Parts: sequence; structure tokens; C-alpha cells
Amino acid sequence: MSFKENTVALSSGELAYHVAGDGPPVIHMHAASGFRATAALEALARSFRIYAPVTPGFDGTATHDSVASMEALARLEAEFADTVIGETTDVIGHSFGGWRAAWYTVLHPQKVGQLVLECPAGFREEGIGGLSSDPAELQRRLYSHPEKVPPETKPESMVTRNREMLAHYHGGKAMDEALAARLGEIEALTLILHGTKDGAIPISSPRLLKSCIPRAFLIYVYDAAHAIEVDQPEYFAGLVEDFLTRGEAFLVNPGTDGRTA
Repeated sequence: MSFKENTVALSSGELAYHVAGDGPPVIHMHAASGFRATAALEALARSFRIYAPVTPGFDGTATHDSVASMEALARLEAEFADTVIGETTDVIGHSFGGWRAAWYTVLHPQKVGQLVLECPAGFREEGIGGLSSDPAELQRRLYSHPEKVPPETKPESMVTRNREMLAHYHGGKAMDEALAARLGEIEALTLILHGTKDGAIPISSPRLLKSCIPRAFLIYVYDAAHAIEVDQPEYFAGLVEDFLTRGEAFLVNPGTDGRTA
């Protein structure tokens, strides 16, 4: 299921987004690498209509002058949802996208059905985890199976710019104290996924989320690092589809490669 790129004019500027599939709408919020049409997302697009907005400044797009914080990004994505989709959606956020997805759900609870947080950033202690400037170390932190990583199609300058844009929105902080204090406001049924070999997000992060979000499930995905969609695409797609389709009943048969907590 291939993704098509579109643009929409919003109050702060033009926003690029990718869309694929038919079925109930799901918003996917990308990681620091920008949008990637992973095999897992393409599999989910067979059952859902996946909308993937591109954060301004990423993937060669222009920044929006009035959007320069995580909260502002959440408001921008809410405007995107109202303008392009027009109904409540489920939300998936990966890493930096998980950080945005959590803010989005806190600020706009009426727009979110169910929430999936894949190795979300924004909740780690300073000096523990994070990305690395060393290419070999970065790959180790991100992937358990680097042989599954598709060839890079983005120019090196774009990849570098994407990572530089992170500080534009969150100032380089590891722990978002303001958001952490509001996690208890998340009413959506939430699935938290953490790779057992994740070198970017420490185990304390998903445990914090699990303890604070009232209706949350935590699943550890074995033999996966930070990019679960790449390391275990079939398991990720099957588990997320089951969760979004069956809600709490997904625990009856969550699969054999993960663990719940």
C-alpha cells in the first residue's frame, strides 16, 4: 500500500502530509528521521487510512514562524486533523512523534480515540539514552536488525537538518516536566511499546508513562531496539492493528513475541 504526498494550507503555513489506505482514520506522528513509509505502516494501511503529517522543517519543508514548541506542534496537528480528516482518530507516535502525540492527546482529548506510543521521547533522565553523533553508535541504539533498514533515500543534508530541528521544538531537553505532570489527564486507552534493546530510550521512560496514564498497557517487544517498526514490522503491525480494532480485548491474544506489564 503506497503513500501519496499532499499539502494543505493551514493558518500558520503550508503543511505536507502523506496518506495511504482505506478504513478508520489514524494519524501517525514521525520520529526524528522524518516520515518513512515503513513496511509496518504499509501493512497497517491495509486496514486503516493512515495520515502522516510532516513536522514543519523536516524532510525539506519550511518551518512555521508561529510553531516553535511541542505544544504549538500539537495545536498545529489538531488544526490538520480538523481540516483534512474532520473526525476523531486513533493516534500513533514514534519517538519524537510519541512526544508530540502525548501533548496532542493532553491538549485535545476529544480528538483522540486510542493512542499508541512507540518508544516515545521526552521522558528520560538527562544524560541517559538519546541519540548519538557517532554513526555506528547511533545505529546500535536505533536498530537490533540493521540489515532490515531500507536504503536511505534522503540526502545527507536533509537527514542532518531533520535532527537539528529537534531542538527548535523542545530545546534539547530530555525530560518534559510540564508534560510529565499532565500525563494523568490522558483518558484515551493507551498502548506503550518499548524495544528490549532500545539504546535511545531507557526503561524508566515507559515505566513512568505506564504509572501515570490511567488506562495504559506496556508491552516490551523482544529483539527490537528503538525502531520497532523496522526491527519487528510484522509483530508491530499485527499488535497495533489488534489494539486499535479490539481495544482492551487485544490482551486476550497479544502474540508471542511481546510481554505486557
